[in-house]
Amino acid sequence: MKISRLILLLTMPLFLFSCKKDDGPYVQIKNNENLIYQSIKAYRNANGEDGPFVHQYFVVGEAQIYSYKMANGVQEVNTDGLDVHWDALNEKYSFYNHHALVLKTTTSNEDEIVDELLLLPEGEATLLEDVTQCGVGVESDTEGNYYITVLLMKADS
Repeated sequence: MKISRLILLLTMPLFLFSCKKDDGPYVQIKNNENLIYQSIKAYRNANGEDGPFVHQYFVVGEAQIYSYKMANGVQEVNTDGLDVHWDALNEKYSFYNHHALVLKTTTSNEDEIVDELLLLPEGEATLLEDVTQCGVGVESDTEGNYYITVLLMKADS
């Protein structure tokens, strides 16, 4: 019995110090981001797109970064700077059929935001694309504007 305790005691540091530590950023999906996703999903379902459609946390992370850039004036409110974010996502998984919508608005209501997204050129077509993954990012500026990024793509299971 003493030998087994000794072995256990000697091997514990091996397990404790050899564990791989996740030093990557932690993505927290904000409540309003999830509500916008739910509103987009409801819109898709109401229009016959009832297949798999998930709010993927690491896609949300890239959408949050892009919204942050727009809110802080680093990026204009357009999709021109998304290539680096698509590349970052494609390093994690084999996504294809990439689509995105961005919006600057003063409302925080998810249904009104989706209505505004639908008014964008190609907004309706983009939200009804053949995609399975979604990421919604929301950031605000000091003037009360909200910067919305919706990333959509497909991934095979």
